[in-house]
Amino acid sequence: MDRMIYTAAKGAARVMEAQAIRANNLANADTTGFKADLERVNAMTVAATGNSLQTRVLAQTQSSGFNQQSGALNPTGRTLDLAINDAGLFTVMTEEGEGYTRSGAIQPDENGQLTLDGRPVAGVDGPIVLPEYRELFVGEDGRLSIVADEGGVIEEIGQLKLVNPDINDMSKGLDGLLYTQDRQPLPANDQVSISSGFLEASNVQAVGELIAAMDLSRQFEVQVKLMKSAEKLAEAGNRLLRNA
Repeated sequence: MDRMIYTAAKGAARVMEAQAIRANNLANADTTGFKADLERVNAMTVAATGNSLQTRVLAQTQSSGFNQQSGALNPTGRTLDLAINDAGLFTVMTEEGEGYTRSGAIQPDENGQLTLDGRPVAGVDGPIVLPEYRELFVGEDGRLSIVADEGGVIEEIGQLKLVNPDINDMSKGLDGLLYTQDRQPLPANDQVSISSGFLEASNVQAVGELIAAMDLSRQFEVQVKLMKSAEKLAEAGNRLLRNA
């Protein structure tokens, strides 16, 4: 009976972890550039001991990974709303070094420095600061140009650092950003192109996540019933021993 309850408890814990992943995905269904987290579980056979049969299998949670599919591009008309065409990532600076994201909702701070969710946006030659300007243009290669307030001269002020790593070599941090395994910065890639006036939507499939969450709820109920059955079997066994 004790083995049965441990197996059921392990299954219930796995289901709760999966539920947390699904809930997080649903919460970020409208988050720009969000990549849905995946649940990965390995069936681990428990080695038999003595004369027992090898019938027990436990669920072992592995690193979750994330859905690499691109989200839809939604037009916004705002110049600093940027979306990457096909493959590639924007670069931001964090306390751990460079982080990477598909989100391109860039905002200048009070000093004119470009930021993404409060983090400085990395340029090819360092952070990019916007001076006073009349018009702003963003090229497909990430170059930013302005028409100055005075004189009407077109001036290039910097180029976004765009990278194109193998996504399979990236890991997702708790802050939602992607990082290299060794936390080393990636080289800029001039083949990455972007579109101004668009934002990439989350790739979360809300309906699929809801259905999966409902299925997980039923699985959790099954595990709880197994634990209750194990308790009843244990009580019956104790009564037999007391009456023997």
